[in-house]
Amino acid sequence: MTNEFKKNHAQVCEAWRLLGAVQRATYLEAAVPKLALFTGDANKARRLFNHLLSAAPSLDEVHRMTGATGESNDLYVTARGKTMVVGGESAKTMAVLGQLIAALLTGNEVILHCPSQEEMCVEAAKVLYDTGISDDVLSVANDSQTITLLHIDRLAQVAVAGSAAEVQEVSQTLADTDGILTQVIAVTDMEGLSDMLTSDYLHRFVTERVITINTTAIGGNASLLELGT
Repeated sequence: MTNEFKKNHAQVCEAWRLLGAVQRATYLEAAVPKLALFTGDANKARRLFNHLLSAAPSLDEVHRMTGATGESNDLYVTARGKTMVVGGESAKTMAVLGQLIAALLTGNEVILHCPSQEEMCVEAAKVLYDTGISDDVLSVANDSQTITLLHIDRLAQVAVAGSAAEVQEVSQTLADTDGILTQVIAVTDMEGLSDMLTSDYLHRFVTERVITINTTAIGGNASLLELGT
């Protein structure tokens, strides 16, 4: 039963990743009006969330690169994988939900954890489930200790909203864990949310890949390799 669950879970998360950012954005857009109401400044929240979602087409772009004669090389971005969105004690709801939207828009599987705003996390997840996002893709982990969650196997990245000290604490904990290198995406400006307005913000949630196709092979469409960076 457990293996079957894991297989189905992996398939649902992979389907979300393969959906493309523009289609993922349609689910998230439907949730924006209700999510914005949790923040205390719905107008500002809607502007922030819609700003993030407006980048969806650029996330789906494929760039043809110069390659050797007889092959094509296409560069694109894809989700990094399992992502934890953490809200520290000093985190504002808007910052936490902005990080959540960014992580989902870019196609990642997300674990939401904000101990000081447990009820908000549950309600936000319900809003997103109502738009059609699966609970395999988004889960809420309020009952666990942050330090325990940061040791989850194959955690690709942690998006932290909070003070510089809270971000440092999470970074140090991750540095002490075994396994794959886990990236930290920090938002510490709780008023201006300037961290989320930089041109490379969403690209921190994705990884670049190149697919190389041998155009001289039989049928001209033999895929040779796919490299992640």
